[in-house]
Amino acid sequence: MRLVALLVTLVLLTAAALGAIFYFGYQRAHEPYKGFSGDETFYTIAPGASSTSIAEALQKNGVIEDSRLFLAVLWYQQATQSLQAGEYRFSKPSSTFEVIDCLERGDVFYLSVTIPEGLTLVETAALLEEKGLGNAEELRRVFSRSELITSLDPEASDLEGYLFPETYQLPRQPDAEDIAHALVSRFKSVFDAARQNKTVTRELSLRELVTLASVVEKETGQAGERPLIASVFWNRIQLGMPLQSDPTIIYALKLQEKYDGNLRRSDLEMDSPYNTYLHRGLPPGPIASPGLESIDAVLDPPETKFLYFVSKNDGSHHFSKTLREHNQAVRKYQIEYFRNQRRRRNKESGSS
Repeated sequence: MRLVALLVTLVLLTAAALGAIFYFGYQRAHEPYKGFSGDETFYTIAPGASSTSIAEALQKNGVIEDSRLFLAVLWYQQATQSLQAGEYRFSKPSSTFEVIDCLERGDVFYLSVTIPEGLTLVETAALLEEKGLGNAEELRRVFSRSELITSLDPEASDLEGYLFPETYQLPRQPDAEDIAHALVSRFKSVFDAARQNKTVTRELSLRELVTLASVVEKETGQAGERPLIASVFWNRIQLGMPLQSDPTIIYALKLQEKYDGNLRRSDLEMDSPYNTYLHRGLPPGPIASPGLESIDAVLDPPETKFLYFVSKNDGSHHFSKTLREHNQAVRKYQIEYFRNQRRRRNKESGSS
């Protein structure tokens, strides 16, 4: 009887001890902890990393206080195989349970970057570097390869026009190849079956579609004008008229690193396949990355008789059907406008 009593006592003491350990461990696992200096720390879980290596690294980085407690909670929550790979950002005291929940949900840290419509691949690379998302030279090198788009555009020599403008969530230190893949993949998803069918109906290749859409994109910043701009260019193409688009000349100057922000009359005579004043039809390739609205404007332009448009110097354009109407609009919105501007400046400088 004494032996039985002793065994019962030992069992009860052991159960009490285990219960106490569990209780205090459970309480400790809910206590916020911050062991890293500074405002934040980052930790990357590599694909296939073991729970033990993750726990040890988190403790070393000051994210958790005790790797053994971390592993015990993982086991308790049956989450040893549920931690998601990726880079994580920790910026405040967090309990062991909170850290595990974060890693289970896959709350990977991303930087948000918006690539606006109408950027060239060189300008896109510069923007990404400015946002701290890579080296511009390396990005240009990757963007200058075409293999990501050759299945759709066999004539492509680079990714000009296919770095789709949109807001992206990118890792803090992305690889240039991964960025290119993300941007081109988004273009491919946008160029869906419906748009592919419309491209065929229009008797366009993908390259021709994106080229014309890029010209439309660069001609206006107003979404409502893009269909009208597209209708002008379609009408000119059907009549065999040159596009006479200034942005194509500017692109040619940029390729030669000669563009200083001004377009001169002499530039309209430059020898370049992108000179749409001298060469009829489309330029040899895209001059920027068009947005979805410009692509759709080319695929579904309204039926108009407009052949000309001129800037009204307020971000919008005046559209004309005849050369006579166009010349009148040029006089009103360009010649007279700038003449009045000069008069006003001279008057102000004289009065001062």
